[in-house]
Amino acid sequence: MAPRHRAWAEVDLDAFRSNLQETAKMAGAAEVWPVLKANAYGHGAKETARICEEEGIARIGVGDSGEALELRGHGIATPLLVLGTVIDSELPDMLSHGIEVGVHSELRARELGALAANSGSTLGVHLKIDTGMARLGVRPEAALRVAQTIAESTALNLRGVMTHFSSASAGKTASGQQALFVSVLGEIRDAGIEIPSVHCASSASIFSEGDFIGDAVRPGISLFGILPPGVAEVAHLRPVLSLRAQVVFLKDLPAGAPVGYGGKWTSHRPTRLATLPIGYNDGVPYRLGAQGRGSALIRGTRCPIVGAVSMDYCTVDVGHVPGTELGDVATLIGRDGVEEIRAEEVANAAGTIPYEVTCSLGARVHRVFRGGEAGSSIRPREPVA
Repeated sequence: MAPRHRAWAEVDLDAFRSNLQETAKMAGAAEVWPVLKANAYGHGAKETARICEEEGIARIGVGDSGEALELRGHGIATPLLVLGTVIDSELPDMLSHGIEVGVHSELRARELGALAANSGSTLGVHLKIDTGMARLGVRPEAALRVAQTIAESTALNLRGVMTHFSSASAGKTASGQQALFVSVLGEIRDAGIEIPSVHCASSASIFSEGDFIGDAVRPGISLFGILPPGVAEVAHLRPVLSLRAQVVFLKDLPAGAPVGYGGKWTSHRPTRLATLPIGYNDGVPYRLGAQGRGSALIRGTRCPIVGAVSMDYCTVDVGHVPGTELGDVATLIGRDGVEEIRAEEVANAAGTIPYEVTCSLGARVHRVFRGGEAGSSIRPREPVA
């Protein structure tokens, strides 16, 4: 029986729960605040957020206000923190839905305080310190002044102080940023300002050797069974996502037949091609079609992606797979029998990072969720008011 969908991503919610629990073990006494931005790195934000709620997670991080409002719209009641910037037009919604925001400048702190005061409400904020990323955040020399601005506001409630390391793994750069962050925290505390929560550790920090600071950690990609490049696996993490498509067309080719845009691949022998209804709009990197860099698994056998990957389709050589039929399942990420293709492998073949691979899964790729039944709680907590 042929699959129901042309192309689909299977999301294993049991694996996500397991990774969440494994991360909690690695975090020790620190709270785990999952970061579910970019639709949970392509895996489905509302579904994974529900697992987080069942596990007693204290906070969930998102990338922007739209992601936060979407989770609220799906009934997610866990405190939400917008880690990125919030523009003027988004501020009223943040207030009305009780969504915490990051503060990146003194001007924004004053604007947030005035808006919250005028609406008669209180807004939870997290002061972000730029320790070397140079993207968002208050410069270290201005941090105390901005912290004082927040503390003096009757409408702002300082919920935490955070930073973001520019290095993907623990090393000299991250250590230097951490030392600077600790120094800034000391200045703020010496001024008599209480810091309810300190958070800076991402997946790389949590799973790298060495200590990390803070009483909360912000794992992202590791929750989906993928570690940042250069970080050795020191815990049992399970891949959460599999990407599959069905064979929709088969064609026998003679030797010397060009395939795909530009005819950059030519069959060197008589063979058979399988056409898959999935392309670069759906998360298959364009570069996988160059010189056989990419593969798909069909009937448990590796088959090279040949010819240029197009927007809607890609073609694989199945001349060595007897009995291939229309409707057969092709696995581009995941396991088929003893063979497995991981997102890290796809990223390496395409010259990119695993984050981009899973985040690039387009809207045409159906998400099929497996498992997710409630299990043992990580660490039940009362929601933050």
